[in-house]
Amino acid sequence: MKIRTLISSAVLAVLAVSATAQSVSAQRIEIGSVESVINGFAAQHSDARSKFAHTLGANTLGVDIKNYFNKHGQFSISGTALGNKNSAFMLKGSNKALRGFAVYHDTGKAFEYSTDARGVVSITEVPIQKIIPDYGNVGPSVNVKARIQALAAPAYSSMALGQARHIGPYANQDVTKLESRPGSTYVYYLNLAEVMDGTTPINGVSKTDIYRMWQAVTDQFSSLQLNVTTNLAVYEAAKEANILRTGTMDFPNEDGRSWAYIGGFGSPWGGKVYRDAAYGGDYGYGSGRTAAHEVGHVMGLGHDGGTGGVEYFEGIPAFQWVPIMGNFWFGDGWQHPLYTFSKGEYNTANNQQDDFTVMTVDEGVPYAVDSNPQSKALVLGLDGDISPVQNFGQIERNTDTDTFTFSLNSAGSLNLRIEPIEFLSMLDVDATIYNSANVAVAQSNLSVDRSAEFVGLNLAAGAYKLVIKGGAEGTPQDGFSNYSSVGYYAMKGKLTGGGVRVLQNGMPAMAESSAAGAWNYYAIDVPSGTAKVTFKVSGFGGNADIYAKLGTQPSQASYQCKSTGATSNEACSLDNPVAGRYYLGVYANGASYFGLTVSARY
Repeated sequence: MKIRTLISSAVLAVLAVSATAQSVSAQRIEIGSVESVINGFAAQHSDARSKFAHTLGANTLGVDIKNYFNKHGQFSISGTALGNKNSAFMLKGSNKALRGFAVYHDTGKAFEYSTDARGVVSITEVPIQKIIPDYGNVGPSVNVKARIQALAAPAYSSMALGQARHIGPYANQDVTKLESRPGSTYVYYLNLAEVMDGTTPINGVSKTDIYRMWQAVTDQFSSLQLNVTTNLAVYEAAKEANILRTGTMDFPNEDGRSWAYIGGFGSPWGGKVYRDAAYGGDYGYGSGRTAAHEVGHVMGLGHDGGTGGVEYFEGIPAFQWVPIMGNFWFGDGWQHPLYTFSKGEYNTANNQQDDFTVMTVDEGVPYAVDSNPQSKALVLGLDGDISPVQNFGQIERNTDTDTFTFSLNSAGSLNLRIEPIEFLSMLDVDATIYNSANVAVAQSNLSVDRSAEFVGLNLAAGAYKLVIKGGAEGTPQDGFSNYSSVGYYAMKGKLTGGGVRVLQNGMPAMAESSAAGAWNYYAIDVPSGTAKVTFKVSGFGGNADIYAKLGTQPSQASYQCKSTGATSNEACSLDNPVAGRYYLGVYANGASYFGLTVSARY
């Protein structure tokens, strides 16, 4: 059907301005300044009869608008190409720069919108693979498929006990209402409508499979403030508020070659993740990794390939590492596969794209809030047990370190294991223990195990800190750096010589001491019907602050009562306390204390 283009007087004015700067060839056309382009589409949005269109060769390029956003200097417009329903159009950015694409699926043609240093927007005809990287590419080889079918998904860490919403085995959640970061304004929607009958998956796929698929995508993007969801209502609300903060991916009820629009975040154009017999029945692990790869494209990431025209880098088996934007299928043969983003540091890399910069700067999705910006006290049980339920954290970026403090009242020993706890792990754990003089006394980063471990580590009495960060193995050229060694971890073990001292009602612990910056912990069991419980310290020298809390060890940020004066004489009380075990934390604030008397009375 011939397209009849109606251009309003406002749009004519815009075209007149841009015409002076136009440079037309068979492959490229300049269409004007960012401001003029935004004004042109704004006029079309106001009057549907007006079409802001341009001719490039035999192609008339414009959009039938479906979604329009223009607020606070941010702009997004999307729909289908003029007169062609089997197409996709997206243009987004700010009042400084715009970028986008038009893809015609029936002809295989693609056009890229970009802005140069002058602030001039142009349209260039490009190979469709530049917009849809997986377009026309073949899947894994027959041998790889056979191997995939024979291998099970990774086992969950025994420490993966629901420390975050996406961590741990499936626990009967409604798989149509999954959210990784509820409340975040940055939302990525996994559209499962075609593979679900209400809340039940079809075609023999289990809810566990669906959960693992969502979990795999969430794992890969958990370092971002991105709510990966299967809840349509959450996505629609976020899209209405600001479409530039949203993305989507469809899951058709058929076999096929999965693909996605590169840079489609900020529009309704995501892509499709098909079923594939190569998944060997494991929809979760198989299509989960595929979905993470395709979502990576939507977030602006290209393929991680190698020299000699290799489209998908197959990883480094010696370190069981492969970039998720490469050939992740090769991780199936490894016991501890590590799937990460990349900036092309390995020897044969043909793509030096900084994946995290693309996602956080170009696409504007911020990193997750630091879970441990200063330090936390290691939570110890009464006998020095270290539980993964209370001792965990997240490395959000490669510059992040998490610090946990502990102290020993007398010489003791530490047995501790720290593991990544996400299903599709990106984190290689590196841990170091420092004494009060900030001297490293032990370090661990187990080779190809992703964990850190201290076994029978003898420690003198004093204050210590445990510092956890993302690890690296080999070299960046032949191995991997800590560039994208990020994710959640938990720890389990036992510390002797530390722990918690149980107080009896009104009976003080005497002559307590501590180095500056260290904690000592005490506990008291308060019966029901108690009118008041009072925690008290008194002593000479230093500055002992106290914090008390029911059920778990307190910290400077979490307590029910505290006293933080300038001396080591402090007291705080709780009226009508709930029955239970109360923990008292005594912190040496800035200076050591000695000769301290500690008591709790109810």
